[in-house]
Amino acid sequence: MAGLNGRRSYRNGACIVACLVVLAMQLASQDAGPESFVPAAAGARALSAAATSAAAGRQPHVARQFFQGFPFGEAKPQFEDVVIKEDYTLAGIFLALGTALIASLPFAGLGIGPLILLLGILFFVQAGRVRFVFDKDAFSLQTKGDEKDALNKPGQNIVVGGDNRWAYSSFVNYEFFPKGFLEKGLPPILVYFKETQTPEDKWGAGPSKASNSEEALKNGAVPGMVHFFPAICDCKQIEAEFERRGCKKISSVE
Repeated sequence: MAGLNGRRSYRNGACIVACLVVLAMQLASQDAGPESFVPAAAGARALSAAATSAAAGRQPHVARQFFQGFPFGEAKPQFEDVVIKEDYTLAGIFLALGTALIASLPFAGLGIGPLILLLGILFFVQAGRVRFVFDKDAFSLQTKGDEKDALNKPGQNIVVGGDNRWAYSSFVNYEFFPKGFLEKGLPPILVYFKETQTPEDKWGAGPSKASNSEEALKNGAVPGMVHFFPAICDCKQIEAEFERRGCKKISSVE
């Protein structure tokens, strides 16, 4: 009797060792994540149980994966990189308006007409040169490279320094001005956003000073660094990407 128990213990030990060897081979031959971590012996028992249950006319019992239901096993949504399409509408409006002012108002138009015309030329050049990019973690301003479809790395911000690249998690607001134009199908003039990635001691530079005033904060504004750029891109597309990537937005006037 003692010899029989010894042989059974030996066989059980051998089975356990065999299962461990199979698992080690699986882990060595593939990237075994939580979803694929199911012991081979358990899988074999599940198949056997399924066959037996099917023969008896019952629903087969399927073994659950080891990490199923654990929150840390759920993957976060991953978005592809998106380069916003350029838009020459704003440049065309300024070029036409500047030309019309110069032609129709030879005296009064000589002041503001050429200025608007120059802005139109600048917007036209920048629309062909600057690209607004959404990558996995951040929004950035880049310029076209020498090769086709190549982009240069984000440059330095001329107001506060640092790269023209801001994490989505740092956004506290964004808007298109004039407000309501985009919803009505009209081209906005400016794209605005506010972020907290820039060091706090820089938040008083430029238009950020007014948007961080006591009055603005009392009206619902959130402290941060303000950025404006002309609407030389597809604003419907950029709004959709802001929303899709979780950039925060508030309704108060800043």
